[in-house]
Amino acid sequence: MSTRERHLSAEEQAVILALLVQDFPGTDELRAQVPSATVTGGCGCGCATVDLRPGTGPRALDSPVQNGVLVSASVKGDRDGVLLFIEDGYLSCLEIYTTEDEPAPLPHPEDLTVDPPGSWE
Repeated sequence: MSTRERHLSAEEQAVILALLVQDFPGTDELRAQVPSATVTGGCGCGCATVDLRPGTGPRALDSPVQNGVLVSASVKGDRDGVLLFIEDGYLSCLEIYTTEDEPAPLPHPEDLTVDPPGSWE
């Protein structure tokens, strides 16, 4: 299910910024992309996953990952998780997943346990 392009919601921005809470090379550049990032689509299952276009903001040239999953997190008390993807140093997708049968909602930032950048396999 694709959505029309729109600005990130305040809740989506808060989740991305929570994923970028740890300082690592490229964090400042990725954080700077968040306010102008737009949603270009979503997942057909009804989960809160969104595809991103970074808008303005510098490219994160020195981040630990240039393409793929940069940061992962688990959701406290659930079997849900969150993955933040980048492509060529730009935000590209916020994936919300679950091992349950129902689509995963957007978690609250305070419920995330964030893994070190580049550690997702």
